[in-house]
Amino acid sequence: MDGSMTRYGARLAAAFAAVALLAALSAGSASAGVGQKCPGTFRVLHNDKIDNLSVPAGRYKVTVKRMSCQSASDYFKQFLAADQNKLPKGWRLIKAKQKFKNKKQNIAFRIKRVGGGGGGGSTGNCPGTFQVLHNDKINNLSIPAGKYRIRVKRMACQSASNYFKQFLGAPGNKLPKGWKLIKAKQKFQRKNADYSFRISKVG
Repeated sequence: MDGSMTRYGARLAAAFAAVALLAALSAGSASAGVGQKCPGTFRVLHNDKIDNLSVPAGRYKVTVKRMSCQSASDYFKQFLAADQNKLPKGWRLIKAKQKFKNKKQNIAFRIKRVGGGGGGGSTGNCPGTFQVLHNDKINNLSIPAGKYRIRVKRMACQSASNYFKQFLGAPGNKLPKGWKLIKAKQKFQRKNADYSFRISKVG
């Protein structure tokens, strides 16, 4: 009887060890993706920035390296909410790749905007008009008072309207860093991105 119980105990211990090992392997594989594209998208509710990287409102695809998608999502949320939009210690931004890397932990993730702003990306004329209350300017482009039609390219109309308002209120009438004015077309192009908007006075 004692020998039988001993053999049974050994088999039970081996079974528990096998389950523990399987669980460890599963946990490791869930957090060690290399170049793994995460399912779904992460939604940024309003125009924001992380360090010197502008993060316009919209949906983002996240790709992870040696970390879980949930961890990347949590870090992305943390970075957006950080005081003065600064990355926490240990993290580095590779702006050209929109990549966040932690060398010490040997993990990283990248973000890529899909579509446009909070209402979805689009191309074409926006409904309604934007009212400029007094004669103004943006860089060397004069903006007389009046109503303006906005045309977007791969961005939400609401985002374009918000940017136009921001540009008009900028100190010294200067475009913020990361934007380019094509004066002849009255067009505002986001550098290193594929979205832009144009304005035209009506009436």
